[in-house]
Amino acid sequence: MAPMGIRLSPLGVAVFCLLGLGVLYHLYSGFMAGRFSLFGLGAEPGGGAPGPVVAADGGTVDLREMLAVSVLAAVRGGDEVRRVRESNVLHEKTKGKTREGADDKMTSGDVLSNRKMFYLLKTAFPNVQINTEEHVDASDQEVISWDRKIPEDILKEITTPKEVPAESVTVWIDPLDATQEYTEDLRQYVTTMVCVAVYGKPVLGVIHKPFSEYTGKEHLNAFKD
Repeated sequence: MAPMGIRLSPLGVAVFCLLGLGVLYHLYSGFMAGRFSLFGLGAEPGGGAPGPVVAADGGTVDLREMLAVSVLAAVRGGDEVRRVRESNVLHEKTKGKTREGADDKMTSGDVLSNRKMFYLLKTAFPNVQINTEEHVDASDQEVISWDRKIPEDILKEITTPKEVPAESVTVWIDPLDATQEYTEDLRQYVTTMVCVAVYGKPVLGVIHKPFSEYTGKEHLNAFKD
């Protein structure tokens, strides 16, 4: 069981539910119930199933590609998190207070991971809405290219593409979950996470542990018709 004081972000709840308790065998026990509402992950418009895929102005997104980029973004963000922690120059500051009244901290690890993850996803999918827990500074904008290669493990697991309208997709990223523990060098609790929703329902989840280099991913009915 995780020690008292471990903070679980709303994004973490959605990703954890996608990955399943079996994957997250010892991370952040509890803190799950009642948190989904913070995401605003409601039902699909009209309460029914989405209709046929129609290429609107924003085009379509292949969810296999989205999963591949989400994994890459979590890993790239994790590389920044690990690099900053190992440099021991965190530039720690307080953003405010958490619901529990504790300091809500931010470090260079949060900022640099956020930039890598956000702009990698935004470059690959410019018409998709991307939400992040951290501020995105336009002055730090960078174009991070993706070679459009889907890893073999994803291709073997998901043999056919699944396209959805770009405007139906929303991505949430947490560039550094457990910042308090990060500042205390409790590395085993630190993760980077990505959650992808289609029509407001979470369908893809990725969680990466930078210091053990473990990556878990899940696709919850994302490739079923």
